[in-house]
Amino acid sequence: MKTSEPSLFLSDSLKRKVIFFTGKGGVGKTTLAWATALALSNRGRKVRLVSWSPFDGESIPQNLSEFKVPWEQLEVSACFKEYTLKTLKFEKIFDIVFENRILKAFIEVAPGLSETVIAGKVWDLYDRNKQDTLIVDLPATGHALSFFKSPMGIEKMFATGFVHRQAEQICDMFISSETRLDLVTLPEEMPILESEQFLEKLAALGKFPLGFLHVNQCTPDLPLPSPPPKLIPKEIEKCLWDHALRKKREERAFQKAAGLPLALIKIPRLTSEQLKETVKQLAAQMEN
Repeated sequence: MKTSEPSLFLSDSLKRKVIFFTGKGGVGKTTLAWATALALSNRGRKVRLVSWSPFDGESIPQNLSEFKVPWEQLEVSACFKEYTLKTLKFEKIFDIVFENRILKAFIEVAPGLSETVIAGKVWDLYDRNKQDTLIVDLPATGHALSFFKSPMGIEKMFATGFVHRQAEQICDMFISSETRLDLVTLPEEMPILESEQFLEKLAALGKFPLGFLHVNQCTPDLPLPSPPPKLIPKEIEKCLWDHALRKKREERAFQKAAGLPLALIKIPRLTSEQLKETVKQLAAQMEN
């Protein structure tokens, strides 16, 4: 793993047509996806951002629509209907065959079907080429692994025919040089361990174009006097002690991440509590 700079991240992003983001839940991958979209948009790129989570509803977070980046929450039933209508050409046939609760439930729970339907929608957006860069905010690593794995399984299951060709097109997108997969983590042992396990399982599937490891919410460096003053308030002494311990824990986490095949970007802990302001600050860092 090598350390990278945000500007190098942006220059590489300008060359890609699809960028996937995933990571352990709660590490800030959606924030990074939006910041990347905003930074690319500020550079004149036509960007589209899509999100998929099996558990989230369709709502854009905290007025991020102000950034004027087209955004869509992908939903399995809607994507399945769109795909089927393109194939059948007649909506009445779809309504008769597919618009029933039993089939809808089957679509949701059938192993690998939801992930393949969503991957097919992503490929369709990629194939239509109506944007310069498509950014895909995937769910946490467990579901993200299924997202990549399921179309590959279907491609092998159907050796020939229409389904095989469709799955093959999705898999070609996954490994294309125009694609990149980024991971987002925290400077903590468990999120980095989950990233490592995800990459090991992903490598067993194929050679994916890996990009950057975004280590979010890193503790900033403080210019501390050395040696420290002898007479300081206990509260300040405790803060300095906590800061030093946190930095040591983060260094151990960075050492653990050293073997991962991604370029490392350390993202400092930002002071804003508003998602919109955080996205703006991260985008500005990427553009510097």
